[in-house]
Amino acid sequence: MLNEMLQSFCKKQGFPDGELVTEKKLVYFLDTEVLNRPLRSSQYKKDRTRPDGSKVEQTLGSNSITQYINAIVDLWKFQKSIGTNSFPNPRGYAVSALMTGRLHKESERKREQYLDRAAGTLQDGYSKDKIKDFVRYCWQGWRTKDLKHRKPQAQESYLRTAVDFLFSHNMLLRGESRRQLQFPDLFTISLPNEGPTPCWPMIMIMNNGKTNQFGRLQYMGVMRHQDPLLCTMSQAAFYLFYRWQIVGESPPRFQSRPEWYNFHFFKGSDREKPISYEIQLKWANEVYKAINLSTDKKTHAGRAQGTKQAELEGVEENQIRRAGQWNQDALTNCYLTHLPRKFLRSMAGFQPDAIGNYYLPRAKIQPPDSLVRALWPWIDQWLAWFQSNDPTNEPPSGATSQEQEDRDDMAAQGFLQLLNQLRIILLQDSVLLQAQFPRHSMWDDPIFAREDYTAFAEQIRQSLLCTETPQEIQLRQTLPIIADRLSVLQKDIHQAVDLHGYQAHEQLRKISRQLHDLLSGHVTFAVRAMDTSIIEARTPDSDSFTPSSQLAACLSEASSLQPPVDKQQLLPQGIDTPSSLLSPSRSLYSLSRTIQTVPEVWREWTCGLGANPSVQSLERSYGATWRPSSRERVMFCRRKVIIDEIYARYGKGLSLDAAVEELELVRCRGKLSLYQLSQLLSKAR
Repeated sequence: MLNEMLQSFCKKQGFPDGELVTEKKLVYFLDTEVLNRPLRSSQYKKDRTRPDGSKVEQTLGSNSITQYINAIVDLWKFQKSIGTNSFPNPRGYAVSALMTGRLHKESERKREQYLDRAAGTLQDGYSKDKIKDFVRYCWQGWRTKDLKHRKPQAQESYLRTAVDFLFSHNMLLRGESRRQLQFPDLFTISLPNEGPTPCWPMIMIMNNGKTNQFGRLQYMGVMRHQDPLLCTMSQAAFYLFYRWQIVGESPPRFQSRPEWYNFHFFKGSDREKPISYEIQLKWANEVYKAINLSTDKKTHAGRAQGTKQAELEGVEENQIRRAGQWNQDALTNCYLTHLPRKFLRSMAGFQPDAIGNYYLPRAKIQPPDSLVRALWPWIDQWLAWFQSNDPTNEPPSGATSQEQEDRDDMAAQGFLQLLNQLRIILLQDSVLLQAQFPRHSMWDDPIFAREDYTAFAEQIRQSLLCTETPQEIQLRQTLPIIADRLSVLQKDIHQAVDLHGYQAHEQLRKISRQLHDLLSGHVTFAVRAMDTSIIEARTPDSDSFTPSSQLAACLSEASSLQPPVDKQQLLPQGIDTPSSLLSPSRSLYSLSRTIQTVPEVWREWTCGLGANPSVQSLERSYGATWRPSSRERVMFCRRKVIIDEIYARYGKGLSLDAAVEELELVRCRGKLSLYQLSQLLSKAR
């Protein structure tokens, strides 16, 4: 469509060079054809009118105009590559100035055209109750329209839409990433030290996407949620159960990779074809409309709202960046391959910082092995085949035995381990969901009519009637209160120690000044012999003897105004004077060259690194003499700029910790080293 617009524009203007893209031509095209072009009318929406009855002409927004510019720049690149266009990049100063002026008027345009002011704000989203309504409708809402007994594929589509929505919200996935998801991209591992309930998250491998065009390895995962309706793993298990048990889709065969590597999790018309964007949007729109949920971007709403929810629940920004794949630094791309656990805990309904509190009451009762093996028995057969070391062992029945080179396929074993966990989750959560949606056709499967399932379901119901928090969880919930009190006590002790240290430091400085005055000749004294009878009269047994009076007597006798005596004459040779001891000739401490963050600089200044003294204490005790070398002085001056900025922000009302975090955020956002940060702060003064 853009090509037709551009061709028509160039033909109407009669340019001698035809459709060759130049900056002047691009600016002219935007000004005459794009900036003030009204939105095309829709049969689903009525034209908006003003109070006087006149029609409101709505024009394109800045994002739409940017898409026009990007498309025309791509056309210029194509013309440049084939050698037909020798002009420079059309995205020059004139285009930038045009867009800057447009952005300045964007707010005014939205007001004049009565656009929804809540779009894109905190109001443009949904709550946890709306998430439940979404999933609940996918389980039972279709019955209100099922007057002609819809085919099972319709129920499957609703279940698929629920899982797709939870993937978007709990894993911050884009619509493209969800549509391209395949079975080999899913696996599970055990996360230790999460709590009494064993934690086996569903992990997704992402090596392709909008921000990952070069196959960089990325991960995202989701834990089992406290509520089955909000649990991504639970809903995924029921979606696969419906496909394999109700619809009758054949399960994958894992003997060779070509037999199952192309199977999509969200399948389209065929399991080797992904669901299209149009179908994904259609079903999402239907559920949004049914539950009266309005949002700007349907397939992207979960990614945006999941981010907001994680922030409101106290998840750190760095964790959210890693979860949403917004970090592009070398540390994240090359080394941080583990999952953002705090984010995963938050999206599972737990406190992000509550380590060891992962406890699910409904998971306390494990289903019997006979019941587990009755559901998807081919899982155990394939796992046994992979774990067997006998090359003559045939694969499970129904699989060809021609290719066995993929017997060590780790992706197949990881996906089977995930399915093994999903079937346990399905059996446990089916007890609760069956009570909420008793009329769903899923419960007609024979697995839910077995005697061992009936007994297991009764155990689940009885265990949920008398739920008691484990002592381990109670202890972990109590410890933070004790830790807070200990923290307050520790701060009081540190303040007392600092006060006593300051007083002792001042006393030592006073003594040092007195010794310096004494040895420099400002205070002189003379030694003279005394009669032994006088000495005997001034024994310690005498009531009139005190050390202070004796010293005062000596000092009074020394005030005979004798000429100053050289301090070298008063001390034996080879004895260092206290002034030389207080002024070291070499550095007492070298500033660390390995620290890279503002919190580390602050810790070195206030507390010291390792067993070394703090820089602050060295400054108080020795001034500049502890860093005699020029290299240390230069490094100190650079670090001092950062320290001064922290104190300056502290003086404006911030706490010291907040000031340190604020400076670290400035450094991270600008991808600056400590030297670059100090240079930036110096220029800003």
